[in-house]
Amino acid sequence: MNRYEYTFNLLKEKGEKAFIPFASAGDPDLVTSESIFKTYIDSGADILEIGYPFSDPIADGPVNQRAGMRAIEAGLTHASFFALIKILRKYSDIPVGILIYANSIYSLGYDTFCRRAADAGIDSLLIADMPPEEHEIIVGYMKKYGLGVVHIVSELTPDQRIDQICKQIDSFVYVVSRLGPTGTGNNLGENVKKTISRLKKRTSKPLCVGFGLSKPAHVKQIVGAGADGAIMGSALVKIIENNQSNKKELLKKLAVLVKQCKKATQQ
Repeated sequence: MNRYEYTFNLLKEKGEKAFIPFASAGDPDLVTSESIFKTYIDSGADILEIGYPFSDPIADGPVNQRAGMRAIEAGLTHASFFALIKILRKYSDIPVGILIYANSIYSLGYDTFCRRAADAGIDSLLIADMPPEEHEIIVGYMKKYGLGVVHIVSELTPDQRIDQICKQIDSFVYVVSRLGPTGTGNNLGENVKKTISRLKKRTSKPLCVGFGLSKPAHVKQIVGAGADGAIMGSALVKIIENNQSNKKELLKKLAVLVKQCKKATQQ
């Protein structure tokens, strides 16, 4: 049983759903980034989603783009990234998923990257710019080292493609609440409930919803719609961006929002 299976089974026994906070590794600097992820864990995060900073992140909105650039300018490297993950793995046994772009893996070599990712304690990779049809080039290396596969599904994904994606997934299905890049919003799209309902008829894999969630009410809405987990990124990254000069306040505000969102999963 992998860490995802263990976590989702445990949450089911407790009558809870997963809360999955996101931040970019190394934002705004490596030391603060470590504190941010530890704060997420201490505040109730069930799974971590960690962004690997990239200069041309096509799936990310402006908030997460700026976070990636701060991390790059702060000097994040492959070595410091894996060192950060190793620290977090020693700190907690919760699943760690990475949102990454293909070039960042290719630059190190598929085999080397996957081996180092597994050694560091990473559980899954979501390669945002690599569709399932072209995934075979790397999925063999991911399987070789025990890394889980995560793919994105939207309201526009045809049933046949959903079936193809779900066959590959051994962690969770990443369901986007709306079309377009990451970002915050006041209202979630009405179609997300229909998308979750459609997916549940085609797969028993856990469904976790992201893109656009910015407050506990959104988490409650998503969980109420039948999702197994809620993923929040830009709202948390905004807190990081707006409080870079006051680390104590930054961590305090992140802890408050993560605790509120986790509570919203306990229906």
